[in-house]
Amino acid sequence: MDFVSADGSFACEVKNTALWETPTGDDAQAIREAYREHGVLVFRRQSLSERELLDFGRLIGNPSIYAETHWLSTYDEVIILSNMRGQDGEPLGGLANKGLTWHTDQSYYAEPVTGCFLYGVEVPANGGGTRWASLYRAYATLSDSMKNTIDALVGTFSYRARAGTVTKEDDNHDRARRIGETPDVKHPLVNVNPATGRKALYIDPGTVVGIEGMPQDEADSLLDELLAHTVRPENVYEHDWRTGDLVLWDNAVALHARDAFPNEENRLVKRMIIKLDPAQHIIPPVAA
Repeated sequence: MDFVSADGSFACEVKNTALWETPTGDDAQAIREAYREHGVLVFRRQSLSERELLDFGRLIGNPSIYAETHWLSTYDEVIILSNMRGQDGEPLGGLANKGLTWHTDQSYYAEPVTGCFLYGVEVPANGGGTRWASLYRAYATLSDSMKNTIDALVGTFSYRARAGTVTKEDDNHDRARRIGETPDVKHPLVNVNPATGRKALYIDPGTVVGIEGMPQDEADSLLDELLAHTVRPENVYEHDWRTGDLVLWDNAVALHARDAFPNEENRLVKRMIIKLDPAQHIIPPVAA
């Protein structure tokens, strides 16, 4: 097993490993440590059943059940994202072929489930690439004065704001129910990994709607500046999908975005969210 930079970026590609033979012992520990260090791991040329995907998820943490239960696959912990339809004409999964702007998942929850992976079963030949931006590197490369400005700031994260960006035509959320069940939550804009002491920025464009104690125009300006800094090319890994790719990331330390692709191209990926060990990973806390 070898660990190398993915295309010269902050992300780490794990080579010479077959995840269908679930890693154990030192290999398993090496994967967990690389995941904690880099925040994004790439595994190419995998051929995995859903049972093997579930076993891999358990290697990383505790697989969780996703809110969109109508996207479920064979196992409750695995969901399907796809623009394809079954013989009955119904969508096989969610999110279709649209592009997705920079975001992080579940920031609008008091206890976000931050581990996540995508596994490419069928991928489009054109478009559909995914980008990740490191929130560790974003924080580390801020000026000292900016770090001092934001270290104690608290953001308001809103599912209502996130859901407002979704249209009925391209998503099948029960949005009214979800909005009612998901009140706004406050998280620090900077968090610290309890095992390593590294700091990471925590922003979510379209979901963080304000900063506690700051006028709205100033908060908007600051958040825009932080996002522009975060997604500079040197902080970004862009993944060109191939069938059999698995990408694992930590939503507490990485933003992600997806390019649109032609609807005549087929895409089917399987996804799992994973509760991570709070002694080893940042779990964004609720701010007092």
